[in-house]
Amino acid sequence: MIWSSKRAFLALSLGLALLTGGAAADAKAKNSKLLPGYAAKENIDRVNQDIRWHTHLSEAIKSARSQGKMILWVQMIGQMDGAT
Repeated sequence: MIWSSKRAFLALSLGLALLTGGAAADAKAKNSKLLPGYAAKENIDRVNQDIRWHTHLSEAIKSARSQGKMILWVQMIGQMDGAT
C-alpha cells in the first residue's frame, strides 16, 4: 500500500501531536527540552489508551483495510513506559 505524501504527513503529525500533548500543562516544560516525569507519563498513558496497538503488522494491515484507515508505524527499542 503506497500512501500519498499528504496522507503520510497527516499520519505522522497525528502521532507526534498525541505524543507531545501533555507538555503544554506545565509552564516549565514549555521552556525546557526535557519533559518532567509526570508529563511524560501522562503522554504515554494517553497514547496507550487512545490508540489500539497491534503487535503484528499483518494484523494491523487487515484491521486497517477492513476499516478504511491508515497505519501508524512506531518502532522503538525498549518499553513505552518511559523506562527505555
